Amino acid sequence: MVGCKIQVKERTPEWIKNLLNSKFFESCDNHREVRRNEKNMFCIDCNLCFCKHCVNSSVHCFHEWLQICKYVYHDVIRLQEIQKHLNCSAIQTYKINGEKAIHLNPRPQSKDSKTSKLRGSVVACEACGRHLQDLPNRFCSIACKVSIDADIYKQRKNVISTQITKFDHLSTKESCYTNENESCISLTESSEVIQTWCSSALKPKKNLHKRKGIPWRAPLC
Repeated sequence: MVGCKIQVKERTPEWIKNLLNSKFFESCDNHREVRRNEKNMFCIDCNLCFCKHCVNSSVHCFHEWLQICKYVYHDVIRLQEIQKHLNCSAIQTYKINGEKAIHLNPRPQSKDSKTSKLRGSVVACEACGRHLQDLPNRFCSIACKVSIDADIYKQRKNVISTQITKFDHLSTKESCYTNENESCISLTESSEVIQTWCSSALKPKKNLHKRKGIPWRAPLC
């Protein structure tokens, strides 16, 4: 299977990258004269952020969109909304008005807390080292999990490309070896056929004598 290509799909969609890099709760340019015009919505189909007034006045009402909230001056999103589009397992959740929410990006931490990743008794984020409350969790935000998943994707892609290169090299050798064997077998078979034909043609033929008929005895007079 020379020239085989295996495609590994990247686990981080483009809209996730824009969601994490967007600046929310700024004034919307399209609704400056309207109150409460902060951009706290994100459209997955259009891949951009907007305010709540844009939902009713544009095509966003027919699209998939998410609502961003504030929790201790940081952007969070409801777990019930985001988990429909992204695997949010192993991310630390927080309770906001009775609903579970997760952070978009890691929160700033002090110098003392940055060393928590080195402490064996403290559960820390695998990406930034921030302290986690629950033991099953491994990440403090969506950005931390996405960064780890991106590294795993790159490693798997490198391993697969290396395996394909080795496989192509072996396949080329096997094809050459098979062609050589087939040519040798064909030459051997043709030589055997020629020898058989020559031996049968040069072999002297035996004189075949026809058998005489059965003699008949003359009748007695």
